[in-house]
Amino acid sequence: MDYKNFLDDGYLNLGQIISKNECDKLYDKLLKSRDWSPNLFRSEEEVNKKLLPDRTSKNPKGGTNPGKGKCNLAEELDLDFLEKNESFVKIINDICGHDHELLLKKFVVAVPADWIPEWLKIKMKKQYIDNINPYIKEEYRDVTYFRGIDYHMDYMDQVGTKADMITIYVYLNNVTEKMSPLHVIKKSHEYSYTLFPHYYEDETNKSIILGENSDNKKRYDKEILIGNAGSVFVWSCVTMHRTRPFKSSDLPRISLRYTIRKNKNNKNNLIIDKFLKKHSLENFRNDLNNTTTLKSKFGEFKNINANQK
Repeated sequence: MDYKNFLDDGYLNLGQIISKNECDKLYDKLLKSRDWSPNLFRSEEEVNKKLLPDRTSKNPKGGTNPGKGKCNLAEELDLDFLEKNESFVKIINDICGHDHELLLKKFVVAVPADWIPEWLKIKMKKQYIDNINPYIKEEYRDVTYFRGIDYHMDYMDQVGTKADMITIYVYLNNVTEKMSPLHVIKKSHEYSYTLFPHYYEDETNKSIILGENSDNKKRYDKEILIGNAGSVFVWSCVTMHRTRPFKSSDLPRISLRYTIRKNKNNKNNLIIDKFLKKHSLENFRNDLNNTTTLKSKFGEFKNINANQK
């Protein structure tokens, strides 16, 4: 396997390396697991009474997303067709080592706008909302539901730690430009020190100007991840990516997302170490790269209108 693109760009498009037939069967099973429609959502009255659950020992943050060992459908299903696939295993081991740590695996769902209740759309016009799990009925929160999210780094989920993590993304159904595909900015780790929401301008399907601000910016190549079921993509935790909302679809876009870290006790020089060293990120730590700035920067959020349509 040639990892030059990962070492240079922080991103790999592996193509359709997983059996489409097996992905189709899994997708069909997921479709039968619930009513994929506006019926996923709680009522406005219920949300107004209580948005988030109480904090407990099992749910110390009072969150609504699936976690490791917590309300996680991906942990309940047999995924051996993927997780024991030789190519899939080799890539993980080459980049993060045989003794890597699986931080989280979960299903991620892109929700069509047609399913979102009108009262919630009105709320979205006033408040930036991308992860909509708090508005989903509790029994369906074993996957993560998104309504478009602007450019970000997955490092946001592990602030203050070493950046020796990767995301592996697997499409379970065919994804076209109309199915909320991911957009990935190659080499965007160069601005890993900047805060969300990130500064960008003049975006096209092939490139984008990204930077710290209008005085410190440059143009980067980007890729829109179109692919059939079984397509696999890998990026570093400091590679910026996004999804755009999509208006209408009979079916949701459902994917599997793996977050994997190199074992801290592994002293071997692996691909992730070479990537960090090449870009002077081996000692990268950022305690501020999170969404706490959203309230103060809401008016500056460049894609706020696109995310709420």
